[in-house]
Amino acid sequence: MINPITETINSKEAVLFIYGNLSEVTRQFAEMLKYCKRKNLHVVDVFFETSSIKSYEEKCFNQLLDYIKHNKGKFAVVFYSRQDFNKFPLTHKLSPFRYTGRIDLHFAKDNVII
Repeated sequence: MINPITETINSKEAVLFIYGNLSEVTRQFAEMLKYCKRKNLHVVDVFFETSSIKSYEEKCFNQLLDYIKHNKGKFAVVFYSRQDFNKFPLTHKLSPFRYTGRIDLHFAKDNVII
């Protein structure tokens, strides 16, 4: 028998954001998927960039923002680590979504949620 209350609480959609060279992205993606499985997060989309060109990384990040803006509900936005998150120059654009409760930030390597 399925408990609808438990199922509702545990089901949460996640979007992943990864950038770096191809080998980093591949390794980080695998670790992030394991993290999502442990946390019962259903991955609905992945935003990644394997180029080191800043304009491409910004375009990818803006696609993530558009996704959050146009999809209702609460999301877990998963980054590989807080260190990567703090290095990325546009992460301040996620603040309004955090403060309104639309997203939680997850850091797979650090096993931290903010």
